[in-house]
Amino acid sequence: MGKTIRELAEELNLSKSGIRKYLSASFRARYTVKNAHRIMINDAGVKAIKEMITHKGAHSERTPGTHSVHTKNVSVQSNNVLIEQLREKDKQIEHLQKLLDQSQQLQLMAEQKLKRLEKPQNEPENDSSSSDNQIHEKATETPKDDKNSPEKPRSFWQRFFGTEK
Repeated sequence: MGKTIRELAEELNLSKSGIRKYLSASFRARYTVKNAHRIMINDAGVKAIKEMITHKGAHSERTPGTHSVHTKNVSVQSNNVLIEQLREKDKQIEHLQKLLDQSQQLQLMAEQKLKRLEKPQNEPENDSSSSDNQIHEKATETPKDDKNSPEKPRSFWQRFFGTEK
């Protein structure tokens, strides 16, 4: 008695399309019989398909073990690739942080140099303000002397700039 393609596929842990690969025109002529819209493969045909599968070794099994092992290998490989990419990105981030720190240090040094360069310019301004203070002191002293003298009092601007007649 023969088997249907479905029965043979379940027995060999293959898909129905995997079994149909082996059903060439010459194979069908020798080993199959069509019975009520079903293709029945006789015992000699079943034996021939089993031999073809074992000799070729290339078949699409439906076994969960083989498929899961292949899937696990693929997932492990993809995980390893992702881990390597993460390590590379970590290195890039670390390098960028170093560059950012260096940039901040250089900016701080530049600001300090600018402050040092501005200090000598500010000091002469301090000297001019101290000379202004001296002028103000002189201006306040001269009117006291003028009060004692019988001459005409000096104007505000003359007192302010300390000019004498």
